[in-house]
Amino acid sequence: MLRKILMTTVAASAMVGSAYAADIPSRRPPPPAYVPPVPIFTWTGFYVGVNGGGMFRANNRDDFANAVFFGGAAPFGGVVAANNSNNNGRFLVGGQAGVNWQINQFVLGIEGDGQAVLGGNDNFNNLGFFGNNRNNVGFLGTVRGRGGIAFDRFLVYGTGGVAFGDSNNRFGNTFVGTVGGVPAIFASNTNNSTRVGYTVGAGVEYAFLDNWSVKLEYLFVDLGRNNRTFLDPVTGAGFAINHREQDHVIRAGLNYRFNWGFGAAPGPVVARY
Repeated sequence: MLRKILMTTVAASAMVGSAYAADIPSRRPPPPAYVPPVPIFTWTGFYVGVNGGGMFRANNRDDFANAVFFGGAAPFGGVVAANNSNNNGRFLVGGQAGVNWQINQFVLGIEGDGQAVLGGNDNFNNLGFFGNNRNNVGFLGTVRGRGGIAFDRFLVYGTGGVAFGDSNNRFGNTFVGTVGGVPAIFASNTNNSTRVGYTVGAGVEYAFLDNWSVKLEYLFVDLGRNNRTFLDPVTGAGFAINHREQDHVIRAGLNYRFNWGFGAAPGPVVARY
C-alpha cells in the first residue's frame, strides 16, 4: 500500500514540473527574418537607343583602275593608274531598337537600326583624267539577329543580317579624256539608288544600371556592285566603271531597356539571409 502511494506522489510531481517548465519562456533566438530572393540581372526585354561612329571603305582601290572603254574612248596618254587620294572616312549617327531574350547565360535577339552617313569617298585627279568621282552612302540601315553569352551585366555577342543603303554616286562636271586621239569630255548623271546587301559583326555591351547599357560594335557591310557609264555626248564613246560598296563600321551606342510584356525577369534567383 505504501509503495502505491509513493509511486502516485512521484507521478503527480512530474506532471506538475512539466506544466511549470512549459510556462517558462524560451531563451533560444528567434528564427531569421525572411528576405525575398534577389533576381540575377537579365538582358530580357525591349530596348531603344542611339549610336554614333565612323564608316570606312574596305579598300582604297581607284574605280578607274578597271575601267572598260568603248567607241574609241581613252584617257590622255593611254594610261589609267591608281593615283587615288581617297577620302574614305565618314561619320554616322542614328538609332536602334530591338528585343533580347535570355536563357541561362545565352542571349538571343533581333535589332534594327538606321544611320545618317555624313561625308563621301572622293577620288581626285586620277592619272589620265581630270575630275572628281564621288561616291556617298547617305543612309545606312540594318536588320540583324544577335546571339551572345552574358556574364551578369557584361554581354559578348555576334550579329549578322541584311543591310541597305541609299547610295548616291555623284560625279564631277567634267572627266577629260580622248576619243580617237581627240580631247573629249565624259559625263554621267547623278545615280541615286537604294542598295541591299549583308552585314556581319560582333560587339560587347555593359549594363551600368538596371535599364541602361553602353555598347561598342563592329560591322562589315557589303552593299553589292554599282556599275556606272560615262559618255561623250558628241560621239557616244565612253567608259564604264564597276564600284563595289564595302565598308567597315565602328560605332558606340547607348540603350534603354524596357520590360514590356515580360513581367518578372526569368532565370535563377539567389536567396539572401
